This record gives sequence, structure tokens and C-alpha cells, in this order.
Amino acid sequence: MVDSKKRYENLTGFVLLILLTGYILIPALKTFNLSFSEGGKRTLLHYKNFFSVKASVATLANTILLGFSTVITCGVIGTLLAFLIGYFDFPYKGMVNKLLLIPVMVPGVIIVIAFIQLYGESGIITKSIEKFFNLTDIPFRFTGFWGILFVHAYTQYIYFYMNVSIAIKHIDYSTIEAAKNLGAKNYQIFASIIFPFIKPALIASSIITFITGIGSFSAPSLIGDRFRVLTTQILFAKSNNNLEGASVQVVLLMLAALTFLLVCRYYEKKSSFPSQVKGTSMKEVSIEIPLLKFIFITFTSILILFILLPVITIFILSFVKPGTWMVEIFPRDFSLDNYIKIFTRPSLLKPIINSVNMSALAGAMGVVLAVPCSYIIVKTKNKLRVLIEVLTMLPWALPASAIAINLINIFNKPSVLSFNKVLVGSYILLPLSYFIGILPLILRSVNISMYSLNTTYEEASKSLGASWVYTFRKITLPIIMPGIISGFLLGFVRCIGDYTSSAYLYTVSNKPISVAMVNAVFEYEIGLAMAYGVLAICFILVLSFIVNILKRRY
Repeated sequence: MVDSKKRYENLTGFVLLILLTGYILIPALKTFNLSFSEGGKRTLLHYKNFFSVKASVATLANTILLGFSTVITCGVIGTLLAFLIGYFDFPYKGMVNKLLLIPVMVPGVIIVIAFIQLYGESGIITKSIEKFFNLTDIPFRFTGFWGILFVHAYTQYIYFYMNVSIAIKHIDYSTIEAAKNLGAKNYQIFASIIFPFIKPALIASSIITFITGIGSFSAPSLIGDRFRVLTTQILFAKSNNNLEGASVQVVLLMLAALTFLLVCRYYEKKSSFPSQVKGTSMKEVSIEIPLLKFIFITFTSILILFILLPVITIFILSFVKPGTWMVEIFPRDFSLDNYIKIFTRPSLLKPIINSVNMSALAGAMGVVLAVPCSYIIVKTKNKLRVLIEVLTMLPWALPASAIAINLINIFNKPSVLSFNKVLVGSYILLPLSYFIGILPLILRSVNISMYSLNTTYEEASKSLGASWVYTFRKITLPIIMPGIISGFLLGFVRCIGDYTSSAYLYTVSNKPISVAMVNAVFEYEIGLAMAYGVLAICFILVLSFIVNILKRRY
């Protein structure tokens, strides 16, 4: 039995290593190699060309600036909200907490388009302010660096909010009380007790926010104006068939992400704060002063309204009658025409079907690979487990644009990995890119369930004569199913609204909903674009409901 189990583990580990190396590591190395190649020879020519052009250097600087600015802005907003919501007791607190999580459930490109309709040059909010104050020009311009940062603040504060909120719940309040009894002041308590507790959450949030920030494509491409970043320039180079130039920019983007990741990991290990005390959890404080209570409730209400406004805008504008909303600030004519067009014209319905199919396919591939990877990493002492974990988590440090270019570089020629076929221009390449991007998310979700798996159940099954495969199928798999379901949902949500990989890899046969939305905006079909957005959100909500039902069964 033991020998059989080890054989299965070794064989599984070997197969996983081949797959991960072939579809994640080798494409990245191919891009790295291409950036140093010219006519089959090694050269620094492409890097010299890049750094000799001031506009290219400015693009790199803009990308790094955007990444750090996103971390700082989202860190301040998310951490502040986590403390306000976690520390104070107020009515409807649970509902407020759920509403603050809305941005994570709405695809980024939909949010960007909604913000354009609200704060763009002809946006509802912009024109309303202009008319109310009788201005001769628009009060602000929702473009460039500040426009992109505004979108990032809305869509990415959630990482800090969720992680810091969890960290706050684990703070030992008895330690704080002891410090107060010893005469420590509030700032001393925060610096010596609270901050060390939440530091790991801040570092983890900073990593994912920085990588997401420098890899952002939707906002820079739609509202970036003259503020150019690497992701948009990579697509420009790829469109001009300059894969060497695109590879250089991808390598620089990957180096920025990996450098930030390694520095944060080093700092995290160097400044680790192990807590040995386990006492009472943080106590919620009720606001007794009427004025402060009114201010807090007003602030919370405005915040929730701000978060809900883009979603409300998406739903309202989806009913705008085509060709009617041209001059007025607010639309006046509403109908179901946009939805009727989508469901009666196959060409308009196809992007929805494509996105659902490709997202489900990517999620399924992620689950199929993540489950054995998680088992090898968490439950075995296999010699390959460290290497498998590194390879499965590598896409976490790669922006979506880098993954897309890596796949183009490796699959623009027949290879063993593509069964001797050219995958560039094929249907499968886009869901393959989705799958690689969401693999770390699914793996982390499955790992949580895998860590909670009690090995006693497996041992009891084996002692009764069950094979390792039968035990895994009947015992292990049902126990870790909640993690599998959650991982699939997270991956699906990430894929269905993905615009970055889609813009690089989509073809006529698999045009996704995100590209269809952007095309509709450029064709002045705002209502149609918003109808696509509503359908995407509704599908995510329905899937979330189904997933919650399934999770209760396990």
C-alpha cells in the first residue's frame, strides 16, 4: 500500500512538473531569450533601443510610479476602512461589510466604462457639476495618471480591506489592555502591538496590489490619454509584429514585479512578529456621542453610495434606448432594446457564450491541476513539492500581459506542448492564458481546505483495505470540495471580465464579453455595452448563489 502510494505520488509529481514547466516556465524563458536575440545571435540591441528612447524610459517610469502610487493609495483607504468597520459598532454593520466587497465581484473593465459615463468629459457627474455651477469648462478631466489611480483606488482597495480586517480579528486585546495598564500611549500601542500584527497583511496586500497596478490594462488603455504604461505599449509592439520589442518590455515588467515581490518577502521574514499570547479578541466600540455618531453614519452612507454608484449606473444605462441619449445630461428614453438585440442577434450573444465557456474551461483546468498540486505540496514529503509550489505560484508575479506575450512567443510555432500545432490565432490560447493567470488563486483556495484535512480519515480508510486512489476519491476529495468550489468561483469571476489577456489573444471565433463591451463603447453603443456588463454581473451573482448552496452540502 505504501509503495503504491509513493509510486502514485512520484508519478503525479513528475507529470505536474512537466506540465508546469511546459506551460509556465518555458514560455517565460522563451520571452526572456527572445529579448536578447537578433537574427539568431545574442545581443543587447533591443534593450539599447528601448533605453535610448526617452518616451520608452518614461513609459517604464510611469509604470513603476503607478504601481507604487496604487499601493500607497489603496493601502491608506483599505486599512483605514478596515479599522473603522472592524473597530466601531454601528447599525447594519454586516451589510456595510458586504457592500464594501462589491468591487471584487465586478469585472474591472465594466467599472472603467461605468466611471467614464460618470466622470468622463461628457459624464453624468461631470456635466451635472458643470451645469450646477454654471462653468464654462469641465471641472476636471478623468484621464491620465489621476484618472487611472482613481479607478485603481476603487477596484483594488479591497485587497487591503479584506486582509487587514482578518488580521484585526486576530489581534490579542489582552495585550493591548496590558500595555494600557503599564501606561503606554495610543501611538505606542499602535506602533509596538497593532502594527506588527497587521504587517503581514499589509505586505501581502502590497504585493498583489503592486503587481495588479503595474499590470493594469483596462484603465490605461481606455482613459490613459498621454500617460503611457508598459502594458499598453506591449500591445502596440505586438500589433506591429515587433515581438522582440514587446519581449523587452515584458521582461522589464516581470523584473519589476519579481523584484517587488522578493523585497517584500525578505522584509516580511526579517521583521516577523510571532505572537505567543492568546487571549480576548478586539472589542467593538459603540459611538455614544450623538454628533460623532451622525458624522460616522453620514460618512459610511456616502462611502456606500460611492461604491454602489458605478453598479447602479451600469444597470440604469443598460436600459437606455439606442440613439436617444446624445445631448441631455441624464438619459430620458428607456427600453429593453439592448437586451433584445443581444438575445436575438447571434453575433451579439456569442461574446457572452464565449466568455462563459472559456471562463468555465479555464476554471476547470485550474481545478484539475491545482488539486493534485495542493495534495503534493501540503500532504506529502515529495522531493518535487517545493519546485511544484514555486511554479504554480509564479503566475502570481506575472502580469496578464506578460503571460499573454509568453504564450504568443512559445506557441507561434509548432511544438510538443501544442501537439505540433500553432496555437496563436486559435480558440484555445485565450482560455489557456486565463488558466495560467488564475492557477495561484485556485491553488491557495484548495490549500486552505487541504490543510484542514485530518489524515486520520485517510489512515482509517487505508487500514480497511481501500486503495490510495479510492481513498482520495471517496474521502479526500469530498472534504476539500469547499476549497475547490471557492477556487473555481474566484477563477471564473477573474476570467469572465478579463480584458488584458483578451485584448492580446482574442480572435473572431472567441471574442469575449470584455472586448465586445469596449467595442460597443467605441461605436457609441453605451446601452449595449452596459447591458453586457449587467449580464456579466448577473451571471456572477447566480454562480455565487449556486456555489454557496454547493458549499453547504459539504
